Amino acid sequence: MAEVVIAGGGFAGLAGALFLARRGHTVTLVERDEAPPNATPGVGVGVGAGAGAGVGAGADVDAEQWKHPGAPQARQSHALLGRAHRVLLDEAPDVIEALLSRGVHQIPISVGAAVLEGEHMLLSRRLVAEAELRRIVTREPGVHVRAGDAVVGLCVSGIGEVPVVTGAQLLSGDLLTADLVVDAGGRRSGLPSWFAAAGLRAPLEDHQECGFFYLTRYYRLKPGCEAPPSRIPASVPLDYATVFALGADNDTFSLTMTLSVNDPHRKTFRRPDRFEAFLGAVPHSAPWIQAGVPISDISMMSRIENRRRRLVDSGGPVVGGIVAIGDAALHTNPTLGRGISMALWHAQHLAEVAHAAPHDPVGFVDQFSRWTDDHLGVWYDTQVAADATALDRLEAGLVGIRLPTPENPMARFAAAAFACAPHDEVVGRAVARVAHLFATPAAAFSDPVVAGRINAFLATGPSLARPADFPSRAEFESIAVA
Repeated sequence: MAEVVIAGGGFAGLAGALFLARRGHTVTLVERDEAPPNATPGVGVGVGAGAGAGVGAGADVDAEQWKHPGAPQARQSHALLGRAHRVLLDEAPDVIEALLSRGVHQIPISVGAAVLEGEHMLLSRRLVAEAELRRIVTREPGVHVRAGDAVVGLCVSGIGEVPVVTGAQLLSGDLLTADLVVDAGGRRSGLPSWFAAAGLRAPLEDHQECGFFYLTRYYRLKPGCEAPPSRIPASVPLDYATVFALGADNDTFSLTMTLSVNDPHRKTFRRPDRFEAFLGAVPHSAPWIQAGVPISDISMMSRIENRRRRLVDSGGPVVGGIVAIGDAALHTNPTLGRGISMALWHAQHLAEVAHAAPHDPVGFVDQFSRWTDDHLGVWYDTQVAADATALDRLEAGLVGIRLPTPENPMARFAAAAFACAPHDEVVGRAVARVAHLFATPAAAFSDPVVAGRINAFLATGPSLARPADFPSRAEFESIAVA
Protein backbone atom coordinates (compact mmCIF):
# COMPACT_ATOMS: atom_id res chain seq x y z
CA MET A 1 0.00 0.00 0.00
CA ALA A 2 1.10 3.57 -0.66
CA GLU A 3 1.60 6.65 1.49
CA VAL A 4 -0.13 9.40 -0.48
CA VAL A 5 -0.16 13.18 -0.04
CA ILE A 6 -2.95 15.01 -1.86
CA ALA A 7 -2.60 18.76 -2.42
CA GLY A 8 -6.08 20.27 -2.60
CA GLY A 9 -9.43 19.33 -1.10
CA GLY A 10 -11.95 20.10 -3.83
CA PHE A 11 -13.97 17.34 -5.47
CA ALA A 12 -10.94 15.71 -7.08
CA GLY A 13 -8.86 15.69 -3.90
CA LEU A 14 -11.72 14.59 -1.65
CA ALA A 15 -12.78 11.78 -3.97
CA GLY A 16 -9.18 10.68 -4.46
CA ALA A 17 -8.61 10.55 -0.71
CA LEU A 18 -11.80 8.59 -0.08
CA PHE A 19 -11.30 6.08 -2.88
CA LEU A 20 -7.63 5.54 -2.01
CA ALA A 21 -8.30 5.05 1.71
CA ARG A 22 -10.99 2.49 0.98
CA ARG A 23 -8.44 0.48 -0.95
CA GLY A 24 -6.10 0.46 2.04
CA HIS A 25 -3.77 3.37 1.19
CA THR A 26 -2.84 5.99 3.79
CA VAL A 27 -3.69 9.52 2.74
CA THR A 28 -2.83 12.99 4.01
CA LEU A 29 -5.09 15.58 2.40
CA VAL A 30 -3.76 19.14 2.59
CA GLU A 31 -6.34 21.88 1.97
CA ARG A 32 -5.82 25.61 2.44
CA ASP A 33 -9.50 26.46 2.98
CA GLU A 34 -11.09 25.74 6.34
CA ALA A 35 -13.80 23.14 6.90
CA PRO A 36 -17.44 23.87 6.07
CA PRO A 37 -19.82 24.86 8.88
CA ASN A 38 -20.87 22.06 11.17
CA ALA A 39 -24.42 22.19 9.87
CA THR A 40 -26.66 19.34 10.96
CA PRO A 41 -29.23 17.92 8.55
CA GLY A 42 -32.82 18.10 9.74
CA VAL A 43 -35.55 15.53 9.40
CA GLY A 44 -36.78 15.07 5.85
CA VAL A 45 -37.62 17.74 3.34
CA GLY A 46 -40.36 17.57 0.78
CA VAL A 47 -41.00 19.23 -2.53
CA GLY A 48 -41.68 22.92 -2.06
CA ALA A 49 -39.99 23.13 1.33
CA GLY A 50 -38.53 26.56 1.90
CA ALA A 51 -35.48 27.89 3.67
CA GLY A 52 -35.45 27.05 7.34
CA ALA A 53 -37.10 23.66 6.86
CA GLY A 54 -34.94 20.78 8.12
CA VAL A 55 -32.52 19.56 5.50
CA GLY A 56 -32.98 22.71 3.45
CA ALA A 57 -31.84 24.91 6.30
CA GLY A 58 -28.66 22.90 6.79
CA ALA A 59 -27.94 22.95 3.08
CA ASP A 60 -28.44 26.70 3.00
CA VAL A 61 -25.83 27.10 5.74
CA ASP A 62 -23.32 25.26 3.53
CA ALA A 63 -24.23 27.25 0.42
CA GLU A 64 -24.33 30.66 2.08
CA GLN A 65 -21.85 30.56 4.95
CA TRP A 66 -18.97 28.34 3.84
CA LYS A 67 -16.10 30.53 2.76
CA HIS A 68 -14.26 28.59 0.07
CA PRO A 69 -12.00 31.09 -1.75
CA GLY A 70 -9.89 28.29 -3.22
CA ALA A 71 -12.80 27.43 -5.54
CA PRO A 72 -13.76 30.74 -7.16
CA GLN A 73 -16.27 28.94 -9.38
CA ALA A 74 -18.12 27.43 -6.38
CA ARG A 75 -21.15 29.72 -6.69
CA GLN A 76 -21.65 29.06 -10.39
CA SER A 77 -23.96 26.37 -11.80
CA HIS A 78 -22.83 22.77 -11.30
CA ALA A 79 -24.12 19.25 -11.86
CA LEU A 80 -22.89 15.73 -11.24
CA LEU A 81 -23.43 14.00 -14.56
CA GLY A 82 -24.21 10.35 -15.06
CA ARG A 83 -20.52 9.43 -15.07
CA ALA A 84 -20.06 11.04 -11.63
CA HIS A 85 -23.11 9.24 -10.24
CA ARG A 86 -21.84 5.93 -11.61
CA VAL A 87 -18.40 6.46 -10.04
CA LEU A 88 -19.96 7.19 -6.65
CA LEU A 89 -22.31 4.23 -6.96
CA ASP A 90 -19.33 1.94 -7.65
CA GLU A 91 -16.91 3.44 -5.12
CA ALA A 92 -18.93 5.02 -2.32
CA PRO A 93 -22.71 4.51 -2.43
CA ASP A 94 -22.88 5.89 1.10
CA VAL A 95 -21.91 9.28 -0.36
CA ILE A 96 -24.95 9.21 -2.63
CA GLU A 97 -27.15 8.35 0.36
CA ALA A 98 -25.65 11.21 2.35
CA LEU A 99 -26.16 13.66 -0.51
CA LEU A 100 -29.79 12.62 -0.92
CA SER A 101 -30.35 13.04 2.81
CA ARG A 102 -28.96 16.55 2.40
CA GLY A 103 -31.61 17.39 -0.15
CA VAL A 104 -29.62 16.75 -3.33
CA HIS A 105 -31.90 15.64 -6.17
CA GLN A 106 -31.28 12.41 -8.09
CA ILE A 107 -32.99 12.30 -11.48
CA PRO A 108 -33.02 9.73 -14.29
CA ILE A 109 -30.98 10.51 -17.38
CA SER A 110 -33.18 11.14 -20.39
CA VAL A 111 -33.02 12.86 -23.75
CA GLY A 112 -36.35 13.19 -25.52
CA ALA A 113 -37.96 9.77 -25.56
CA ALA A 114 -34.73 8.02 -24.52
CA VAL A 115 -33.83 6.98 -20.98
CA LEU A 116 -30.52 5.49 -19.89
CA GLU A 117 -31.82 2.65 -17.75
CA GLY A 118 -30.26 2.54 -14.29
CA GLU A 119 -28.31 5.78 -14.73
CA HIS A 120 -28.95 9.04 -12.88
CA MET A 121 -27.49 12.48 -12.38
CA LEU A 122 -27.31 14.55 -9.21
CA LEU A 123 -28.46 18.16 -8.99
CA SER A 124 -26.98 20.31 -6.24
CA ARG A 125 -25.44 23.63 -5.40
CA ARG A 126 -21.74 22.86 -5.48
CA LEU A 127 -21.04 23.90 -1.89
CA VAL A 128 -23.82 21.68 -0.53
CA ALA A 129 -22.47 18.54 -2.20
CA GLU A 130 -18.81 19.37 -1.60
CA ALA A 131 -19.35 20.18 2.08
CA GLU A 132 -21.05 16.84 2.68
CA LEU A 133 -18.31 14.97 0.83
CA ARG A 134 -15.66 16.74 2.90
CA ARG A 135 -17.38 15.75 6.15
CA ILE A 136 -17.42 12.13 5.03
CA VAL A 137 -13.75 12.20 4.04
CA THR A 138 -12.75 13.84 7.32
CA ARG A 139 -14.32 10.93 9.21
CA GLU A 140 -12.81 8.26 6.95
CA PRO A 141 -10.22 5.93 8.59
CA GLY A 142 -6.95 6.18 6.72
CA VAL A 143 -7.40 9.86 5.79
CA HIS A 144 -5.82 12.73 7.73
CA VAL A 145 -7.11 16.15 6.65
CA ARG A 146 -4.83 19.12 7.30
CA ALA A 147 -7.08 22.16 6.93
CA GLY A 148 -5.65 25.66 6.82
CA ASP A 149 -2.34 24.45 5.37
CA ALA A 150 -1.08 24.11 1.82
CA VAL A 151 1.54 22.36 -0.27
CA VAL A 152 4.08 24.97 -1.36
CA GLY A 153 6.89 22.82 -2.74
CA LEU A 154 8.19 19.35 -3.44
CA CYS A 155 10.87 17.09 -1.98
CA VAL A 156 12.75 15.57 -4.90
CA SER A 157 15.36 12.83 -5.14
CA GLY A 158 17.92 13.20 -7.91
CA ILE A 159 18.98 9.57 -7.75
CA GLY A 160 18.31 7.84 -11.06
CA GLU A 161 17.90 9.05 -14.61
CA VAL A 162 14.57 10.76 -13.88
CA PRO A 163 14.02 12.76 -10.64
CA VAL A 164 11.40 11.36 -8.28
CA VAL A 165 9.17 13.31 -5.90
CA THR A 166 9.47 11.86 -2.41
CA GLY A 167 7.28 14.24 -0.45
CA ALA A 168 5.80 17.70 -0.05
CA GLN A 169 6.76 20.93 1.70
CA LEU A 170 3.90 22.66 3.51
CA LEU A 171 3.14 26.29 4.20
CA SER A 172 3.34 25.48 7.90
CA GLY A 173 6.97 24.41 7.43
CA ASP A 174 6.27 20.70 7.83
CA LEU A 175 7.68 18.12 5.42
CA LEU A 176 5.56 15.11 4.48
CA THR A 177 7.17 12.01 2.96
CA ALA A 178 5.14 10.11 0.39
CA ASP A 179 5.25 7.31 -2.15
CA LEU A 180 2.99 9.46 -4.30
CA VAL A 181 2.09 13.14 -4.33
CA VAL A 182 -1.19 14.04 -6.05
CA ASP A 183 -1.85 17.57 -7.27
CA ALA A 184 -5.57 18.19 -6.90
CA GLY A 185 -5.16 21.95 -6.60
CA GLY A 186 -7.68 22.77 -9.29
CA ARG A 187 -7.53 25.69 -11.68
CA ARG A 188 -5.10 27.48 -9.36
CA SER A 189 -2.69 24.57 -9.14
CA GLY A 190 0.80 25.53 -7.97
CA LEU A 191 2.44 22.67 -9.83
CA PRO A 192 4.37 24.78 -12.38
CA SER A 193 5.94 26.87 -9.62
CA TRP A 194 6.74 23.74 -7.59
CA PHE A 195 8.54 22.26 -10.57
CA ALA A 196 10.46 25.47 -11.24
CA ALA A 197 11.58 25.74 -7.60
CA ALA A 198 12.73 22.12 -7.66
CA GLY A 199 14.71 22.60 -10.88
CA LEU A 200 12.49 20.24 -12.87
CA ARG A 201 11.57 20.55 -16.53
CA ALA A 202 8.31 22.46 -16.87
CA PRO A 203 5.18 20.40 -17.54
CA LEU A 204 3.71 20.65 -21.01
CA GLU A 205 0.66 22.90 -21.23
CA ASP A 206 -2.08 23.56 -23.77
CA HIS A 207 -4.06 26.71 -23.10
CA GLN A 208 -7.06 28.48 -24.64
CA GLU A 209 -8.57 31.74 -23.38
CA CYS A 210 -12.30 31.32 -23.92
CA GLY A 211 -13.36 34.97 -23.77
CA PHE A 212 -16.55 34.31 -21.80
CA PHE A 213 -18.15 36.26 -18.96
CA TYR A 214 -20.54 34.36 -16.65
CA LEU A 215 -23.34 35.74 -14.48
CA THR A 216 -25.23 33.31 -12.20
CA ARG A 217 -27.97 33.64 -9.63
CA TYR A 218 -29.70 31.04 -7.45
CA TYR A 219 -33.43 30.83 -6.81
CA ARG A 220 -35.85 28.78 -4.72
CA LEU A 221 -39.16 27.52 -6.06
CA LYS A 222 -42.22 29.43 -4.98
CA PRO A 223 -44.67 27.39 -2.87
CA GLY A 224 -46.83 25.25 -5.11
CA CYS A 225 -44.58 25.66 -8.16
CA GLU A 226 -42.74 22.88 -9.94
CA ALA A 227 -39.36 23.30 -11.58
CA PRO A 228 -39.18 22.84 -15.34
CA PRO A 229 -37.24 19.68 -16.21
CA SER A 230 -33.44 19.90 -16.01
CA ARG A 231 -31.63 18.67 -19.07
CA ILE A 232 -28.01 18.21 -20.12
CA PRO A 233 -26.87 20.19 -22.02
CA ALA A 234 -28.68 22.80 -19.95
CA SER A 235 -27.83 25.67 -22.28
CA VAL A 236 -29.50 27.44 -25.18
CA PRO A 237 -27.35 29.50 -27.57
CA LEU A 238 -28.35 32.92 -28.86
CA ASP A 239 -26.24 34.84 -31.34
CA TYR A 240 -24.88 37.12 -28.61
CA ALA A 241 -25.33 35.08 -25.40
CA THR A 242 -25.81 31.62 -23.94
CA VAL A 243 -28.48 30.96 -21.31
CA PHE A 244 -28.44 28.11 -18.75
CA ALA A 245 -31.16 26.81 -16.44
CA LEU A 246 -30.41 23.96 -14.05
CA GLY A 247 -32.06 22.49 -10.97
CA ALA A 248 -30.17 22.06 -7.70
CA ASP A 249 -30.81 20.75 -4.17
CA ASN A 250 -33.79 21.44 -1.90
CA ASP A 251 -35.94 22.98 -4.63
CA THR A 252 -33.33 25.52 -5.60
CA PHE A 253 -32.06 26.18 -9.10
CA SER A 254 -29.60 28.39 -10.94
CA LEU A 255 -29.89 30.65 -13.95
CA THR A 256 -26.79 31.72 -15.86
CA MET A 257 -26.09 33.99 -18.78
CA THR A 258 -22.81 33.97 -20.67
CA LEU A 259 -21.61 36.92 -22.73
CA SER A 260 -18.41 37.78 -24.53
CA VAL A 261 -15.86 39.62 -22.38
CA ASN A 262 -16.02 42.25 -25.15
CA ASP A 263 -19.75 42.83 -24.77
CA PRO A 264 -20.15 46.48 -23.72
CA HIS A 265 -23.32 45.63 -21.77
CA ARG A 266 -21.93 42.74 -19.72
CA LYS A 267 -21.56 44.72 -16.49
CA THR A 268 -25.07 46.12 -16.78
CA PHE A 269 -26.49 42.65 -16.17
CA ARG A 270 -24.95 42.54 -12.71
CA ARG A 271 -28.03 44.58 -11.82
CA PRO A 272 -30.73 42.15 -10.62
CA ASP A 273 -33.53 43.98 -12.43
CA ARG A 274 -31.69 43.82 -15.78
CA PHE A 275 -30.59 40.20 -15.22
CA GLU A 276 -34.15 39.06 -14.54
CA ALA A 277 -35.69 41.21 -17.26
CA PHE A 278 -33.47 39.55 -19.85
CA LEU A 279 -33.88 35.98 -18.59
CA GLY A 280 -37.62 36.55 -18.31
CA ALA A 281 -37.65 37.42 -22.01
CA VAL A 282 -35.80 34.26 -23.13
CA PRO A 283 -38.25 31.37 -23.71
CA HIS A 284 -35.82 28.83 -22.25
CA SER A 285 -35.43 30.63 -18.92
CA ALA A 286 -38.75 32.47 -18.62
CA PRO A 287 -40.60 29.54 -16.93
CA TRP A 288 -37.82 29.30 -14.35
CA ILE A 289 -37.95 33.03 -13.60
CA GLN A 290 -41.70 32.77 -13.10
CA ALA A 291 -41.38 29.80 -10.75
CA GLY A 292 -38.66 31.10 -8.42
CA VAL A 293 -37.62 33.77 -5.98
CA PRO A 294 -33.97 34.88 -5.74
CA ILE A 295 -31.93 33.56 -2.80
CA SER A 296 -28.46 34.82 -3.77
CA ASP A 297 -26.60 37.72 -5.22
CA ILE A 298 -25.45 37.54 -8.84
CA SER A 299 -22.07 35.83 -8.98
CA MET A 300 -19.65 36.77 -11.76
CA MET A 301 -16.85 34.74 -13.28
CA SER A 302 -14.48 35.71 -16.07
CA ARG A 303 -11.00 34.72 -17.22
CA ILE A 304 -12.50 31.41 -18.38
CA GLU A 305 -9.97 29.12 -19.97
CA ASN A 306 -9.33 25.59 -21.11
CA ARG A 307 -5.98 24.25 -19.90
CA ARG A 308 -4.32 20.83 -20.12
CA ARG A 309 -1.16 19.98 -18.23
CA ARG A 310 0.97 16.92 -18.98
CA LEU A 311 3.88 15.57 -16.93
CA VAL A 312 5.25 13.62 -19.89
CA ASP A 313 6.98 15.28 -22.84
CA SER A 314 8.90 14.00 -25.87
CA GLY A 315 11.70 12.90 -23.54
CA GLY A 316 9.36 10.84 -21.36
CA PRO A 317 8.14 11.57 -17.83
CA VAL A 318 9.41 14.87 -16.45
CA VAL A 319 9.46 13.37 -12.97
CA GLY A 320 8.26 10.32 -11.08
CA GLY A 321 6.16 10.09 -7.97
CA ILE A 322 3.64 12.83 -8.73
CA VAL A 323 0.48 13.08 -10.83
CA ALA A 324 -2.26 15.68 -11.30
CA ILE A 325 -5.98 14.93 -11.25
CA GLY A 326 -9.14 16.87 -11.96
CA ASP A 327 -8.82 20.52 -12.91
CA ALA A 328 -5.11 20.51 -12.04
CA ALA A 329 -4.57 18.12 -14.96
CA LEU A 330 -7.12 19.46 -17.40
CA HIS A 331 -9.97 21.86 -16.93
CA THR A 332 -12.58 23.09 -19.33
CA ASN A 333 -15.08 25.90 -19.66
CA PRO A 334 -18.07 24.79 -17.55
CA THR A 335 -20.67 25.16 -20.32
CA LEU A 336 -21.32 21.41 -20.45
CA GLY A 337 -20.89 20.75 -16.72
CA ARG A 338 -18.18 18.13 -17.10
CA GLY A 339 -15.66 19.29 -14.47
CA ILE A 340 -16.80 17.43 -11.35
CA SER A 341 -17.62 14.29 -13.30
CA MET A 342 -14.21 14.19 -14.97
CA ALA A 343 -12.57 14.81 -11.58
CA LEU A 344 -14.37 11.88 -9.93
CA TRP A 345 -13.57 9.60 -12.87
CA HIS A 346 -9.92 10.64 -12.67
CA ALA A 347 -9.87 10.01 -8.91
CA GLN A 348 -11.38 6.59 -9.40
CA HIS A 349 -8.67 5.59 -11.85
CA LEU A 350 -6.00 6.89 -9.49
CA ALA A 351 -7.33 4.68 -6.72
CA GLU A 352 -7.46 1.66 -9.03
CA VAL A 353 -3.77 1.89 -9.97
CA ALA A 354 -2.05 3.63 -7.02
CA HIS A 355 -0.68 0.35 -5.67
CA ALA A 356 1.89 0.43 -8.50
CA ALA A 357 3.26 3.88 -7.63
CA PRO A 358 5.81 2.86 -4.93
CA HIS A 359 7.36 0.14 -7.11
CA ASP A 360 7.89 2.16 -10.31
CA PRO A 361 7.26 5.87 -9.66
CA VAL A 362 8.45 6.97 -13.11
CA GLY A 363 6.58 4.29 -15.02
CA PHE A 364 3.49 5.08 -12.96
CA VAL A 365 3.53 8.70 -14.15
CA ASP A 366 3.90 7.56 -17.75
CA GLN A 367 0.99 5.11 -17.55
CA PHE A 368 -1.24 7.53 -15.67
CA SER A 369 -0.60 10.21 -18.28
CA ARG A 370 -1.49 7.79 -21.07
CA TRP A 371 -4.77 6.87 -19.40
CA THR A 372 -5.60 10.54 -18.89
CA ASP A 373 -4.98 11.35 -22.54
CA ASP A 374 -6.93 8.31 -23.75
CA HIS A 375 -9.99 8.71 -21.52
CA LEU A 376 -10.23 12.41 -20.65
CA GLY A 377 -8.27 14.09 -23.43
CA VAL A 378 -11.09 13.74 -25.96
CA TRP A 379 -13.38 15.82 -23.74
CA TYR A 380 -10.78 18.55 -23.51
CA ASP A 381 -10.26 18.54 -27.29
CA THR A 382 -13.97 18.70 -28.07
CA GLN A 383 -14.46 21.55 -25.59
CA VAL A 384 -11.65 23.57 -27.17
CA ALA A 385 -13.26 23.20 -30.58
CA ALA A 386 -16.74 24.00 -29.28
CA ASP A 387 -15.55 27.10 -27.42
CA ALA A 388 -13.76 28.50 -30.44
CA THR A 389 -17.03 28.20 -32.37
CA ALA A 390 -19.06 29.68 -29.50
CA LEU A 391 -16.77 32.69 -29.18
CA ASP A 392 -17.04 33.33 -32.92
CA ARG A 393 -20.83 33.23 -32.53
CA LEU A 394 -20.83 35.70 -29.62
CA GLU A 395 -18.40 38.11 -31.28
CA ALA A 396 -20.45 38.17 -34.47
CA GLY A 397 -23.64 38.56 -32.45
CA LEU A 398 -22.26 41.70 -30.81
CA VAL A 399 -22.62 43.53 -34.09
CA GLY A 400 -25.86 41.88 -35.14
CA ILE A 401 -24.36 39.30 -37.48
CA ARG A 402 -25.62 35.72 -37.50
CA LEU A 403 -22.96 33.27 -38.62
CA PRO A 404 -24.15 30.78 -41.24
CA THR A 405 -24.80 27.19 -40.20
CA PRO A 406 -21.62 25.18 -40.86
CA GLU A 407 -21.93 23.11 -43.99
CA ASN A 408 -19.08 20.67 -43.45
CA PRO A 409 -20.27 17.04 -43.11
CA MET A 410 -19.11 16.56 -39.51
CA ALA A 411 -20.86 19.71 -38.27
CA ARG A 412 -24.07 18.81 -40.11
CA PHE A 413 -23.97 15.26 -38.75
CA ALA A 414 -23.57 16.54 -35.17
CA ALA A 415 -26.35 19.09 -35.59
CA ALA A 416 -28.61 16.40 -37.06
CA ALA A 417 -27.93 14.13 -34.09
CA PHE A 418 -29.19 16.77 -31.67
CA ALA A 419 -32.15 17.53 -33.93
CA CYS A 420 -33.11 13.83 -34.00
CA ALA A 421 -32.64 13.19 -30.29
CA PRO A 422 -35.96 14.64 -29.04
CA HIS A 423 -38.04 12.25 -31.16
CA ASP A 424 -35.74 9.30 -31.94
CA GLU A 425 -35.12 7.03 -28.95
CA VAL A 426 -32.03 5.38 -30.42
CA VAL A 427 -30.32 8.66 -31.32
CA GLY A 428 -31.48 10.21 -28.05
CA ARG A 429 -29.79 7.43 -26.11
CA ALA A 430 -26.55 8.01 -28.01
CA VAL A 431 -26.69 11.75 -27.33
CA ALA A 432 -27.35 11.08 -23.64
CA ARG A 433 -24.38 8.73 -23.42
CA VAL A 434 -22.14 11.42 -24.88
CA ALA A 435 -23.56 14.22 -22.75
CA HIS A 436 -23.00 12.20 -19.56
CA LEU A 437 -19.48 10.98 -20.47
CA PHE A 438 -20.39 7.33 -20.94
CA ALA A 439 -19.26 7.27 -24.58
CA THR A 440 -17.12 9.48 -26.79
CA PRO A 441 -18.83 11.11 -29.77
CA ALA A 442 -16.85 8.87 -32.11
CA ALA A 443 -17.94 5.71 -30.31
CA ALA A 444 -21.59 6.70 -29.88
CA PHE A 445 -22.23 7.98 -33.38
CA SER A 446 -20.24 5.38 -35.28
CA ASP A 447 -22.72 2.72 -34.23
CA PRO A 448 -24.28 1.61 -37.54
CA VAL A 449 -27.85 1.86 -36.29
CA VAL A 450 -27.36 5.33 -34.80
CA ALA A 451 -25.45 6.60 -37.81
CA GLY A 452 -28.07 5.16 -40.15
CA ARG A 453 -30.89 6.99 -38.43
CA ILE A 454 -29.00 10.28 -38.44
CA ASN A 455 -28.07 9.93 -42.11
CA ALA A 456 -31.67 9.06 -43.00
CA PHE A 457 -32.78 12.26 -41.30
CA LEU A 458 -30.16 14.25 -43.20
CA ALA A 459 -31.40 12.73 -46.46
CA THR A 460 -34.73 14.50 -45.95
CA GLY A 461 -32.92 17.82 -46.39
CA PRO A 462 -33.83 19.37 -43.04
CA SER A 463 -32.92 22.90 -42.10
CA LEU A 464 -30.37 22.76 -39.28
CA ALA A 465 -30.31 26.49 -38.69
CA ARG A 466 -31.22 27.77 -35.23
CA PRO A 467 -34.50 29.68 -35.00
CA ALA A 468 -34.32 33.47 -34.88
CA ASP A 469 -33.16 34.86 -31.55
CA PHE A 470 -35.71 35.99 -29.04
CA PRO A 471 -35.02 38.51 -27.73
CA SER A 472 -33.03 39.89 -30.64
CA ARG A 473 -29.76 41.72 -30.09
CA ALA A 474 -31.56 45.03 -30.44
CA GLU A 475 -34.09 43.97 -27.80
CA PHE A 476 -31.27 42.75 -25.55
CA GLU A 477 -29.63 46.18 -25.80
CA SER A 478 -32.91 47.92 -25.03
CA ILE A 479 -33.25 45.80 -21.87
CA ALA A 480 -29.70 46.75 -20.90
CA VAL A 481 -30.33 50.49 -21.11
CA ALA A 482 -33.94 50.57 -19.83
